[in-house]
Amino acid sequence: MAWLHCPDARGRERGERSGPRRPRRRARPVSALLLALLLPACASAPPIERPAARAAQAEFAVGRDTFAFPNLVRANTPGRPHDFANYCIIMARGASQFFRFARFAPDESPRPDADYTRLTGEVLAITPWEAPWPAERRVVIPGYADLHAFSRGRESAIKAAFGNQWPGVFAFRNWRVVWSQSGAHQAGLAHELVEEVGSGRPVPLFITSFPVPDYVNHVVLVYDYRPSAGVVEFLAYDPNDPDNPLSLHFDPVSRAFWIEAVPYGPAGRIRAFRLFGSPLL
Repeated sequence: MAWLHCPDARGRERGERSGPRRPRRRARPVSALLLALLLPACASAPPIERPAARAAQAEFAVGRDTFAFPNLVRANTPGRPHDFANYCIIMARGASQFFRFARFAPDESPRPDADYTRLTGEVLAITPWEAPWPAERRVVIPGYADLHAFSRGRESAIKAAFGNQWPGVFAFRNWRVVWSQSGAHQAGLAHELVEEVGSGRPVPLFITSFPVPDYVNHVVLVYDYRPSAGVVEFLAYDPNDPDNPLSLHFDPVSRAFWIEAVPYGPAGRIRAFRLFGSPLL
């Protein structure tokens, strides 16, 4: 979701797929470097540890636990289709909900589209900040092995369950776009992200550079992290680019997040805040 759009320096229009990027290595266990990066900025926070049970937990994976279709980015180009734009909030939240509350059953017989629309609606109706459900309680999605295969095969049925995008765009949680988060807030958020994704709970995150020219307003789903070149790199599912993880970087010196250039926005400093972490935020 970004409301100012133009072709980037490479001539691609924002929202177009750039094709698969080089696969990223799997995140390694937390190291002394990661602790050294985060703890000075969060001196009052408890030490950060990877939970011992992490290896036994299912890990979120782009290309398996993500929607196969992209959120389209609106552009000032005549004739460009805008039939599925501004759904990044619903898609990031939805991927998290499927990961927490759904179970895929590829050996069961496929169902009609109407059943899949209903089942998708059931998953999306579950309170998104709940802890992951046990297997026996989860909503069963028959006929498919994972969300990526499901959304590739039944795209129209899933989109029918999404409904209108505008309630998500103008949701009350989004008022923080105009708020200037402090360095202390951003450092605390980085610490929260490490704890949450380290425990196997992906986090919907709003990233924004509003109101600078050519600003970014977008929602992604952070699912892992690693130390990288003196900063902490968070990996996120990007609804605008379902084939490639998005890298968000946190610098403990400036206590700020930044991103590299993406097809829908320039490189630079951004502000970030959590979505769907509680009934109010």
